[in-house]
Amino acid sequence: MVRRSKRKRVEVEVEVEEGEVSKYFKKEETSQLPEFSSRDELDEVDIDMVKAMNADIYYDWVNARTKDDIGAIEIIDRPTFPRNFASIYPKVRLMRSKIATPVDTVGCASLPITVSKEFGISRNDITPKNYRFQLLIALMLSSQTRDEANAKAIHNLMEYCIEELKNPEGITLDCMFQIEEPVLAKLIYPVSFYTRKAMYIKKSIQRLVDDFDSDVPTTIEGYLSLTGVGPKMGYLALQKAWGKVDGIGVDVHVDRLCKMWRWVDPAKAKTPEHTRKLLQEWLPREFWYEINPILVGFGQVICLPRGKRCDLCMVNNICNAVDPKKVNQKSSSQNALRKGRGNYAEWIDYFKQTTEGSDISIESDRKVTRKEL
Repeated sequence: MVRRSKRKRVEVEVEVEEGEVSKYFKKEETSQLPEFSSRDELDEVDIDMVKAMNADIYYDWVNARTKDDIGAIEIIDRPTFPRNFASIYPKVRLMRSKIATPVDTVGCASLPITVSKEFGISRNDITPKNYRFQLLIALMLSSQTRDEANAKAIHNLMEYCIEELKNPEGITLDCMFQIEEPVLAKLIYPVSFYTRKAMYIKKSIQRLVDDFDSDVPTTIEGYLSLTGVGPKMGYLALQKAWGKVDGIGVDVHVDRLCKMWRWVDPAKAKTPEHTRKLLQEWLPREFWYEINPILVGFGQVICLPRGKRCDLCMVNNICNAVDPKKVNQKSSSQNALRKGRGNYAEWIDYFKQTTEGSDISIESDRKVTRKEL
């Protein structure tokens, strides 16, 4: 029962079947879901209603509010947009819909479901309250940590809760309360700053018990009151826990790409939080949720901090940061699919068939060559 009182990194290889594309952006059929007639109505969330939902309604309801059928889109330019946004974003969005990336399966929002499945626990067997808690733990562990390492840590916690604490539900608030801080630190060893994060988690769990009725907060202020939780974690948690899109979750990829494309002024955006505020000044609210998973996945697989794949990028003719040498290099799709963090086999096929102004050919040895005309 819950009491009322008071470095070495391990990376997990993410296996993605060849040809598989991002499930994150596959629109799901939903049933028994409320219809929304306006964005203002969509912004209103009845927390009591959400807490009363069972699993089969809850997950579809949250997904309906935070997931679009990502693909081709036309954006009409506005005076408030950065000059290249309307030309770059739709193409990045399209690319992203055809690429399987780590964030799709082991990103924080997907991680509780992905890891639970490994232990024979289906999505609808995870109570919404436990999912919200597991999402918070995944977010707290994710800081300065690759998704794959975070997945290993969550796997360790799930295994310990099931096998050592004999809880068939896996990670729950009660189980995490029972784990002593040194043991917790050892279990989350794959993530960076694991001893500090173990301390943060233990303090936050007590706060959830004392101030939030053993559930997660329902406001950004509530999340920020938890030790070790910042705005990025808070806004992402609100989106997937409660279906509330109150702000943009800006991580290192969103921050980096928005500065690279000058969607925000790098001189003013000294931190991801600065980037969030500047981005929210002009980005239409309907894109506030999707821009995070779109840019994160794009930054993980195509436009990496190091080793950019400009040769496979649809915006390499308009990107201000394109590397001409990368554009003209020969690229082995087989090696990339085997060694890279994601899978873009479907994107390669689409790219070679539809890219205008270029000659794309895939040779018999599966080497991809792009030659500008």
